[in-house]
Amino acid sequence: MDELISVIMPVWKPNLEQFNLAVNSILSQSYSNIEFLIIYKKSNKILDVKINEIINKNKNDQRLKFIINNEGFVERLNLGIKLSKGSIIARMDADDISIKNRFEEQIKYLRKNNYSILGSWVYSISTYGDVIGTIEPPFEPNQIRNKIMWHSTISHSSMIMEKKMLDHIGGYDPKLMGAEDYELYLRAISKGYKVANIPKYLIYIREQETSMMRESKNWKKLRRSYFHAKTKAISKYGFRKIPDLFFWLLTPITFVINPKMAYFIKKTIGWYKINKKIEKI
Repeated sequence: MDELISVIMPVWKPNLEQFNLAVNSILSQSYSNIEFLIIYKKSNKILDVKINEIINKNKNDQRLKFIINNEGFVERLNLGIKLSKGSIIARMDADDISIKNRFEEQIKYLRKNNYSILGSWVYSISTYGDVIGTIEPPFEPNQIRNKIMWHSTISHSSMIMEKKMLDHIGGYDPKLMGAEDYELYLRAISKGYKVANIPKYLIYIREQETSMMRESKNWKKLRRSYFHAKTKAISKYGFRKIPDLFFWLLTPITFVINPKMAYFIKKTIGWYKINKKIEKI
């Protein structure tokens, strides 16, 4: 029998249309043995009612579990892991769209190669659903190990991982909001677990105009979280190769690089590829 995949989606103040697309993309997966844990933080009564309408529309699907919890994002991620019953944990954000065969492709690739964390390549889409580029990070474990102290090599919403690994290394660190996934990858690698990407585009990830990485007022706080995660990797996790130290020393420079400039750098020398011909999903 297929392994059970527990899909965890923390939700707060979502765009209703995008949320509906995200939910449908999970419930219509070709890999059907899933449980879908939506951990919802209340915001206002009008939105809460509309979210309930979307959930009620899918109430006959026993795989869907709707949990109300008003803690922070990372705490809700950890709650989802605690409540999950699957041997595999999958991530999904409320504004992204998974390709229909995402989990089928990922679990097969993960088991074939004995990986513990597996992301994928990504279609980047605008708020309005235009495909504006692709994200093609390194995909082999040794490539990821060599590059991860430069920048996170796994798109969080594209990721699946083994529950037994989390039982060993622990869950997300709530003190590193915004870099909680990055620190988890560093910790897993330090414990000898294989972290990889499947070189296929299996998810559409939305570049929101107000995202934390771009226009949000929290971008400096996010950069500090990344720096703290890298410092932790050096001081506690044994990331002390010369390139590791070099990338760590460069990180404080990002505190003065504004989000628009960072986005330009990502497109120029990162693994973000611009789609010159704009397409719709």
